[in-house]
Amino acid sequence: MESEEELTTFGDSHDTVPDFKPGLTRAQAFNLYLSHSFSTWNARGYEFAAILFTAAAYPDTLVAAGLRMVIIYIAMILLSSSVGHWVERSPNRLRTLLSTIFCNRASVILGSFFWLLILSQENLLTSDTDTVPPRFALPRNDTLKGVVFAIAIGFGIIERLSASGNMISMERDWVVVVAGPIGHPYDLTNLNAVMRRIDLVCKLISPIFISVVISATDSVRVGVLYTGFTSLISIPIELISAKRVWSGSEVLQAPKPIPIYEPAEGATAARAGERELGIGPWSSKLRQYFNGLEMYFSTSVWIPSFSLAMLHFNMLTWRATFITYLLNLGYSLNVITIARAIGSIFEISSTLITPWGIVYFGKASRQSASSGDEVNVSLMREESEQDDSITDGETVIGLKRLGLWGISGQFINTIPVVLALWVISAQRNHETSEDPIPRSAGSGKASFSVGWSVILFSFLAFSRLGVWVHDLTTQQLTQTLVHKTQRSSFAGVENAIVNVFEVLGAAAAIAFPQVEQYRWLALASLVSVVLAWCMYAAWVRYERGHLVHWEKLGELTGF
Repeated sequence: MESEEELTTFGDSHDTVPDFKPGLTRAQAFNLYLSHSFSTWNARGYEFAAILFTAAAYPDTLVAAGLRMVIIYIAMILLSSSVGHWVERSPNRLRTLLSTIFCNRASVILGSFFWLLILSQENLLTSDTDTVPPRFALPRNDTLKGVVFAIAIGFGIIERLSASGNMISMERDWVVVVAGPIGHPYDLTNLNAVMRRIDLVCKLISPIFISVVISATDSVRVGVLYTGFTSLISIPIELISAKRVWSGSEVLQAPKPIPIYEPAEGATAARAGERELGIGPWSSKLRQYFNGLEMYFSTSVWIPSFSLAMLHFNMLTWRATFITYLLNLGYSLNVITIARAIGSIFEISSTLITPWGIVYFGKASRQSASSGDEVNVSLMREESEQDDSITDGETVIGLKRLGLWGISGQFINTIPVVLALWVISAQRNHETSEDPIPRSAGSGKASFSVGWSVILFSFLAFSRLGVWVHDLTTQQLTQTLVHKTQRSSFAGVENAIVNVFEVLGAAAAIAFPQVEQYRWLALASLVSVVLAWCMYAAWVRYERGHLVHWEKLGELTGF
């Protein structure tokens, strides 16, 4: 890697760690899952709650919601790599994780306070009947409301960055370090699967809890209080459970290997000149940002990571824009809720299928390798040199093959979803031309073909299974094939790239806001999935030397 700072060594004194007993005990695993559960519950809950709070604060426009998300996405693009770099350079794993927990909970609590100020304005509290005057109301002041909204967005940025830091610290450092060897009950594959299962369950249930609280009390302000209170009571539970895992693990207590950088020739003089001009800190941050990108694209697994990031452009997922589109088409909220719940079941099932699939495809490669049809033993040994306690050649091959099956499944299942949307959109346009009377969103009066609706929601659910299988395998590939002193920085850059495609998706939705235009967004989503599949398939073919065993396929088909 050519840059003004060259990586010369990887922490000489820290890289030689004594032999510790590998793997977690059941009690340690329970505390690890408990800490992650509360972190994910709060992160997923606040992510959804902020959408509801923004909609309640600005009920007559979508500009505020779009502006908030674009600002947060841009902040993540600019700062995610710095968060990963900070996690990588922090020698004490416990202090790093606890810092992300404190920062995240404080940002949610303080942010909830400012959301409460916004939602306490008189014009947001008056009801249709006006029989009961609002309590604890503040006078309307649009200028002050805008300032407070900006502060709430600021705390939202801190919340997202700290949540990202918590995820990087947990998934790219703690989990990889404490994982047992292959076959251990808590090896890396099983730990990843359970951690992702927790994430998906929280993604499904945590927003439901907030919705129930707001619906039962008929007050968004109570939802704000609930959000702040859950963050407050989670702090001691997360801290104690994380401390218990750290206290019982010698490998976590050991100093973390940290890369040592030495300035290249001429760099010291250049930085001295920058300091004289007063631009040192900014230029240093900019240099660090581009060095992170250079490091990311120099790894052997940047293509799988980038292809996974591209899938975040896909607008055929259960995000706000897609749900709003379905409501405007005429689907009822009950139908959408049921379809989303079924999709969540398929997502969660990916965490059960992936560990089995990795083992199956890894063992299946053994026969191919013996006959010379798979990668050779030397390549398998080279891949396992990164950390032979958590991976081996067969596991890496299993990850690659299963990841290809996962993204191929999403590719294949997205095609009928797009086709169904085009047909349903044509039916809707035909009905609109015959009956120009506008219908309310989600009225359920639209008469769509039941068959095409079944195709739409069933294949959409199957596509979610594929994408999460691909997500899990790609995560483990980056955990094991990126050097241990670069995993956190790699994850930070990866998060920044993910948010680039999130911004592109949001911008596309803004550029094509009409209901009849969404079919073109669906087609663009299919194109992004195809491009991601091509990238990953080309990478697998380059790594393995082939993509499909055509002779075996011929034996199965009889040709």
